[in-house]
Amino acid sequence: MDSALDERVINHVTMTKKQVALTFDDGPDDKYTLKILDILKANGIKATFFVVGEHAAKYPAVLRRIVQEGHVVGNHSWDHPDLLKLSNELIRNEITKTDDVIRNISGASPTLFRAPYGAVNNDVRIDAASTGHHLIGWSVDTLDWKGKSTAEIINAVKKEVTPGAIILQHSAGGKGGNLTNTIQALPQIISYLKQNNYSFVTVPELLSAETH
Repeated sequence: MDSALDERVINHVTMTKKQVALTFDDGPDDKYTLKILDILKANGIKATFFVVGEHAAKYPAVLRRIVQEGHVVGNHSWDHPDLLKLSNELIRNEITKTDDVIRNISGASPTLFRAPYGAVNNDVRIDAASTGHHLIGWSVDTLDWKGKSTAEIINAVKKEVTPGAIILQHSAGGKGGNLTNTIQALPQIISYLKQNNYSFVTVPELLSAETH
């Protein structure tokens, strides 16, 4: 992929190699994020965590563990607002404030930004690029935050996955604050993808392998 920031939303990457990126939004917390990290570690998989700044500030040890275990941290705004309702100045503040907290806690400088709710307009595109971020969406939406059953989450992956897919799940929040469905589904998703000869990479690794 060209290293230039071109303001597009990257929902998937064009490739023939069977690679996918697991991504987790809205963390960190001290419950579900830890369980996800345990599952990823047991399977030798690196993922990408799009973290909310105020949560990162609240759980610095979890953020440090994410980085120490080789995962990539992306920016998911400071407090998860609808960016379409904010001015350019406020959008940039959401991004830069979160970058600062992530960098101060973990030493990692995010180069990826995912807009809350996937809500993007020209202002969001421009502000993400001007603050040095690729704008990342997704191509497989498990809707785990809605309280979907474990089976429904797994079926969404089976139905929608393709080479170069970006798979969206969550590592905090969920319906009623419950992401047990995600924790139960994740090992089965990993098993299914491995059985179908998919390998797991981080979003930056996926971007670097893009073919045109």
